[in-house]
Amino acid sequence: MAGRTSTSIGVGVAVTILGVATLALFITTVIFFANKRSAERSLEESRRTTQDYVSDQDRANDAVNRARDAGRGERLSAVGYLIDAQQKTMQRATGSRSDTLDDLNKKLDAIKGAAGQNMLTLIKQRDAEVVALNQQLTDANAARDRALTDRENEVKRVKGLEDSQKATLAAINTELDKYKDEVDRYRQELNQAKQNMDERGTRIQAAAADVEATLRTDIDKLQRERVLNQSLITRLQDELKGKRIGGANEFALVDAEIIALDAADNTAVLNRGRKDKFVLGMTFGVYSEPTDIRPNPETGDYPEAKATLEVIRIDENTATARILRERKGNPVVRGDVVANAVYDPNKTYKLLIFGNFDADGDGRATFEEQADIRARIEAWGGKVLSELTGDTDFLVLGERPVLPPEPAGNAPIEVINQFISLRRLALRYDELFAQAQSTSIPILNQNRLYTLTGAR
Repeated sequence: MAGRTSTSIGVGVAVTILGVATLALFITTVIFFANKRSAERSLEESRRTTQDYVSDQDRANDAVNRARDAGRGERLSAVGYLIDAQQKTMQRATGSRSDTLDDLNKKLDAIKGAAGQNMLTLIKQRDAEVVALNQQLTDANAARDRALTDRENEVKRVKGLEDSQKATLAAINTELDKYKDEVDRYRQELNQAKQNMDERGTRIQAAAADVEATLRTDIDKLQRERVLNQSLITRLQDELKGKRIGGANEFALVDAEIIALDAADNTAVLNRGRKDKFVLGMTFGVYSEPTDIRPNPETGDYPEAKATLEVIRIDENTATARILRERKGNPVVRGDVVANAVYDPNKTYKLLIFGNFDADGDGRATFEEQADIRARIEAWGGKVLSELTGDTDFLVLGERPVLPPEPAGNAPIEVINQFISLRRLALRYDELFAQAQSTSIPILNQNRLYTLTGAR
């Protein structure tokens, strides 16, 4: 009984446990099926959602699989990897991660010449264009450098020309300033001379007025005296009628006396010489007495001389003359007198000298040897003038200054100054020659001057 009871209890417990297990299994099965249905619905929904992103055909695509495999290394899904790759691509292509393929196409189409071409081809074309442009830029820079070098060389050449021109202009300006100073000095001297002449003219006019007044007074007085003396003259003429009136002292016409004769040379020595301004070649008439020189009272002519002499040598106090003509039966003797109508030992000759002279006889005429000629004239008793005036007796011209070829514009300033100085002297020489010819002033050369002054 006791054993049956224990078995019954054990069976009951087993049945109870089995029922409880069956109930739990049922409940678990119900719950499982419910979860399964829910999972199937979720799976179906997930499949539908996944189809929107990755289709079954896409899963079989190698590119998707490669994206999936690449995304695993970065813990990204294939879509996440593709999205990240697209953003990186857009970042490099357009500069914006948010741009889409349409944005990329729009930007590419906006580029000139990009229509219908891919980006790499476009980039290669642009690279080629850039290389060509860079080559052109390099060539342009090289040409610019050559042009700059040529420009610098030209600038240096032009600067050299400008410096040379400035130096030439400075020299010319210096010479012009010098001429300007000379012109100003000449103008001042001319104005001063004009002022002096005006003052002198005023003084002369005043003196002339005084002289005129004095002369008028004298004329009135003389007219009165003339009237008073007329009767006296008439009375004296009546008293002297028939009486001979003697002429002037003939000795006033005598120029020299013959102090010696040389019959062998047919010459005579006169008592006048260089100090009396005797000149070689001067001729004299010979008279036996001073009274023979008396002029004819009717014709006024002087009588013919009995002989004619020509001076051939001059000493300081004497002169030797040869006898050119001698009247037969009336020979030249010691003590005869000689006369020349134009000779005047008291006259002071005025001479102007200019040009180159050879005073020292070395065969080279220079402008500086004028000083020797001037000293010779002054020692002879003449006066040397500085300008050609109306009372000039002779113009003594040496050789005309010789002008060298005109120097070039870039010649040294000393050469230019020397040429200008010589040209000024030559122009002055021509001016004096023309002025003397126009005013009939005698012109002497060096030899004729020596003849005039009696130089050997």
